[in-house]
Order: sequence, then structure tokens, then C-alpha cells
Amino acid sequence: MNSSKKTRKLVLASVFLALIGVMTVVPYTGYISYSPMSIEITTLHLVVILGAIVLGPKYGALLGFFWGFTCFLRAFTNPAFILFTNPLISLVPRIFVGLAAGLTFSRLKRTKLSKNLAAAITAAVGTMTNTVLVLSAIYTFGGMIQGFAALYALFKQIIGVLITVNGAIELWAAVLLVPLIYGALRKSGTLPADGLVTA
Repeated sequence: MNSSKKTRKLVLASVFLALIGVMTVVPYTGYISYSPMSIEITTLHLVVILGAIVLGPKYGALLGFFWGFTCFLRAFTNPAFILFTNPLISLVPRIFVGLAAGLTFSRLKRTKLSKNLAAAITAAVGTMTNTVLVLSAIYTFGGMIQGFAALYALFKQIIGVLITVNGAIELWAAVLLVPLIYGALRKSGTLPADGLVTA
């Protein structure tokens, strides 16, 4: 990889990382609460998936790690997010979101699909990876937090339904918005002609 491409990748990765950090702490950007119970829809998967598309699976995994880490830290600020103080729920699934999105797009870009369609498919794969892995982790590890196991056993079905509904909303948002943002970045000249900064 030449130095200019390496520099561009580092700069873009820094921008994506900064976006994740800012959107985590600014209300109603990275997490949108829509009920008195602090039930939330996230938009941070859009940043991770878009970063994975542009920068590849390794950077996608890095962005997913940072998303998961900020989610882990944030969970200590509100009892409603107590499940996410377990890194097996907050951190590990998000690494796989970036990795899966990067690998999916790297395969699809070799086909005859348009890049925007490939981005839409990648967005669906990344979002479903997040929903399935987080839900699976909650069902598997949700009762590990001492003092919370009994409450979790009582409400895990409700929690599962809420995450599934949120996942459906996040899926449609990703499929619609990721190709639009990706296309806009290509047209603006922010990205190279092929729309990628991968090796």
C-alpha cells in the first residue's frame, strides 16, 4: 500500500472513530430513545458498516471494537443498560459487525453488482449480525451479572422482543441510508473513483 493511501485510510478511520465517540455522548444521535423505559434504537451501526465498506474488514473490526467499548462504558451510566456492562454482550458482537460488513463488501465488489446495491446488501448483513449476535449473547450471558439474574429470567422474553423490533427498524434504516451516504461520499470526491480506500 502506498503512503498516500495509507494516510487516507488513517485519516478516514480517525473520522469514523470520532463520529462514534461524538454520537455516543450527544443525545439522540447515536442512540435514539423512544420510551420512558429508555428503550433505544442505535444509529452507530451505520457508521461501522460504512467504515467497513470504505476501509475493509480489519478497520471494520476496529470500528466495531470501538463502538462496543463505548457501549460498554456507557452501560455503567444508566441501570437500564446493565446488560451491556458484560463485554460479551456489548463488545464482542460489535467487532463481528464490522468484520462481517467488511468481508461481505470485499466479496460483493468483485461481482457485477453495482456498488450501491452491494452497499445495501452489506448494510443488511452488518445489521443482522448485530441483532442476532447481541440477542444471542443476551440469552446466553444475560444472567451472569450477580443480583440481576432473577430479574433477567423474568423479563428476558420482553427484552428479546424489544431487541428484535429495534433490529428490524435498524435494518431498514441501514439498507436505505448506507447506500445513500456511500453514494454521496463517492460523488463528493471524498473517496477515490472506485469508492474504496482498501488495499
